[in-house]
Amino acid sequence: MNKVWLNKKIIDAESACIPISDRGFMYGDGVFETMRSYSGMVFKIDAHLDRLFNSLKVAKFSSPYAKDYLKREIYRLLDANRLKEAYIRLMITRGEGRFGMEHKDRFIPNTVIVVKEFHSYPARVYAKGITAGVVDIRQNELSPVSGIKSLNFINYILARFEAKEKGYDEAILANSRGHIAEATTSNIFMVKGMGLITPSPDSGILPGITRMVVMQLARRRGIFVKEMAVTRRELYNSDEIFLTNSLSEVLPVVAVDGKRIGRGVPGETTRLLHSLYRKETSR
Repeated sequence: MNKVWLNKKIIDAESACIPISDRGFMYGDGVFETMRSYSGMVFKIDAHLDRLFNSLKVAKFSSPYAKDYLKREIYRLLDANRLKEAYIRLMITRGEGRFGMEHKDRFIPNTVIVVKEFHSYPARVYAKGITAGVVDIRQNELSPVSGIKSLNFINYILARFEAKEKGYDEAILANSRGHIAEATTSNIFMVKGMGLITPSPDSGILPGITRMVVMQLARRRGIFVKEMAVTRRELYNSDEIFLTNSLSEVLPVVAVDGKRIGRGVPGETTRLLHSLYRKETSR
């Protein structure tokens, strides 16, 4: 039986429960991080925890536990589940309180860590690539929530629904100014000539950990990387497009809005950066 970590205790998942008065359940009032372990080691765990604590700062509440403690407990839970290749999700809610949006109560945050065996995406996905569509759902680049991993995920869920209804594998969201922001769970990169282009942080994106690593790897190989406001036309005219996140790593996109990108197959730069990323995770 899978075990989870709930407020200092490792218990059976079926026994875990949080009161319905928890604000994470009622309002999506909480933050989270998604991580991946390789051979028992959580990739970039410190960067993920740093981002988690920044999300808490933006959301105006504190973690009941220090970063080093959470780090140890993530590994303790992996050991309890005997997992080496795993998906890890760490969630902290503002806690239990009265109904209503008042914040004067003294809340006690609830913290949950879930780990599951991770199975890599099928090789054919990387060999053939996926399709995406720019959806009508918009990203609000002026909202502080756009730059953190909030439990309030309804905007991305609706965007994914819209993409699926239109026959696409993934959704791409533009911001209120019409500039490309991100996919539902991923950052987006465009290859143009000898360089990489990715939406800038003020476009309303989550600054992804995988995004950061890919940018570092590209620059080490002498690939020029530019963060900027990206139009839909520039997206269509890319030589290659790929998405990045901790689970799928570097995922090629071969068509957007039914328009073929480049030659319509995963490109050389995308394949190179995915190879470099996997080498980085194996170190």
